[in-house]
Amino acid sequence: MYRNLLLTVHLASMAAWLGCNFTQLFLTPSFARRGGDAAVAWFEAGARLARRYYNVAGVGLGVTGVLMVQHGGFSWSSGFIWVGVAALVIGAALGIAHFAPEGDRLAAAQASGDAETVQRSLRRYTAGAVLDTSIVLLTVLSMVAKWRS
Repeated sequence: MYRNLLLTVHLASMAAWLGCNFTQLFLTPSFARRGGDAAVAWFEAGARLARRYYNVAGVGLGVTGVLMVQHGGFSWSSGFIWVGVAALVIGAALGIAHFAPEGDRLAAAQASGDAETVQRSLRRYTAGAVLDTSIVLLTVLSMVAKWRS
């Protein structure tokens, strides 16, 4: 029962992270094209997601992952465990160093009407989102396949 609860929270946290990534990849271009206050609000929301929402998902993943290794019959020597740890570290670094400041930059540029900065920043933001999503999907694959377990 305990393992099932941990796994459920772990999967829900991963779904929160991945689902939000897909939502941002799908909706960001639409809001960028729309422009105006809607785009400013969307970009501000993206920065807030990077500072708050993803932190909750990451903590949920990290805590449940550690507990499953300690109490669920998994070993720290398993490769898929370290892929997960790396994904959390990279995701946190991207959130702090890339998504939050880029979201702020996008919102400010959109509010001031600086279309050139919006386009340049949007390309960086999207590239980061594609990278982050790829890392999460690779991590899911590694865990499903239990790489080097």
